[in-house]
Amino acid sequence: MMERQRQAIRSIVEEVQGYLEVLTPVHIGSGIKWQRNLDFVVDAEGTYIVPESALIRYLQAHPEAIDRLEDEREREDLLWEVEDGIEYILPCESREILVFIRDGNGYPFVPGASLKGAIRTMLFRYFWDQLSPQKQADLLRNTQPRREWAAQPLLKEVFGKDPNHDLMRVLAVRDVQVRQQDLDLYRVFVLRLTDPEGKHYDWRGMRRRRTFSVIYAEMLRPGTTASFSMRLDRFLLEDERARSELHFDRKAFDFAKLARWANAYARKRLQRELAFLEKCNDGALNGLLNSLDALLQRIPDESDPEAGQRFLLRLGWGSGWQSMTGDYLEGEWLEKIRKRYRLNYDDRQRGRAHFPIFPKTRKIVFDGDRPAYLSGWVQIWLGKRPPADTRVTETQQVPAVEATPTVSTAPSLPKGLETGTIHSLNLKKMYGKVQPDKGGEPIRFDFQDAVMAGLEKGVRVSYRTVERGGELRAVEVKRYG
Repeated sequence: MMERQRQAIRSIVEEVQGYLEVLTPVHIGSGIKWQRNLDFVVDAEGTYIVPESALIRYLQAHPEAIDRLEDEREREDLLWEVEDGIEYILPCESREILVFIRDGNGYPFVPGASLKGAIRTMLFRYFWDQLSPQKQADLLRNTQPRREWAAQPLLKEVFGKDPNHDLMRVLAVRDVQVRQQDLDLYRVFVLRLTDPEGKHYDWRGMRRRRTFSVIYAEMLRPGTTASFSMRLDRFLLEDERARSELHFDRKAFDFAKLARWANAYARKRLQRELAFLEKCNDGALNGLLNSLDALLQRIPDESDPEAGQRFLLRLGWGSGWQSMTGDYLEGEWLEKIRKRYRLNYDDRQRGRAHFPIFPKTRKIVFDGDRPAYLSGWVQIWLGKRPPADTRVTETQQVPAVEATPTVSTAPSLPKGLETGTIHSLNLKKMYGKVQPDKGGEPIRFDFQDAVMAGLEKGVRVSYRTVERGGELRAVEVKRYG
């Protein structure tokens, strides 16, 4: 009986366990921007962010400190005193930080709507390419007058005439819960082509005090993995009554097809970005180009059985105009639409384009002082966990060497002690955090409970753990090995 019920449910709904694997830094914006000396403070050691909830708790415990918020200098000192803030090693040189989206409890997450939106863009291009050139031309000639609604006739043709008949009804994607420790602070610059042939570029923004304007954003680190689920409504795709009304069977798909279509689409997009960047590369973009090559190498061949089990998507902020709007526009029709909606066109120049290449900018995530990533690339695994190390880095040729046994020089560890590495040190507030070797969240320690000689970020230490005020703390912290 139970087995028949399960089979009946599977015939109506197909649900799959998915795993999101971050390949390049991802920012999903909340619409909020943290302001310097209001929400965060900066010193040479990094950036310290004080969430509103942490500040309220501090003021409730220290009501006399409320008056200090009025004075800018006093306010900065006050923010350093608040505990339970967010620490990033990168010092923010901007007045604001783009905030990653969080739920009502303050936990970061990737909205299912963001993943579904990226899938929708891919599906639109796939089904658009199935239309005849004449049908495409007829639809493009009848775009709406207002730019905001220009693509409505195209969307209705591909997905359905109204929300009840929208093909995307068949797909549901749940939110992806991630952790604060999966986030980091990154610098993002805008690369802009400066000549019509696309051979030269600069970093957009006039020089300000000998530095370029730069964007600081909270982003998911490459290597982050998290689970979620996706569901296909097979009833809407296959039931005879639904087919006669909705006609979704004409565009029916399953998860294996979805993965294969997405991989083909990702390959074309990455090849296009490589061509764009290779043309203007002056040597400074080599690391960025290597990271794109590494992404291409992650796409399984069509003959590979995994081609229907994992796929690449680009999502979130920074993915550009093509991801959001005009991926289907090419050649003559791209020029016509640009002119119709004044996309870098000017009547004073007799309808000529300001710049022939469109779009001519790319948001580039830096690693230190080097251009390193195009943001937003993730890989989705269907029913299978990704391998442990998922980071996309510059490709390197490493000669093979025969492994030789090593002898540890670290002293034997007394009972009750644990080992880890220094995660961070806050010299102003006189505390640090240890990242345990066994994994888990960093553990706080006060400088008075540590032998500070030789301690700096990344140094291995030994320590004991105790509970203070309901929180786990590290004590007897000292250099180890």
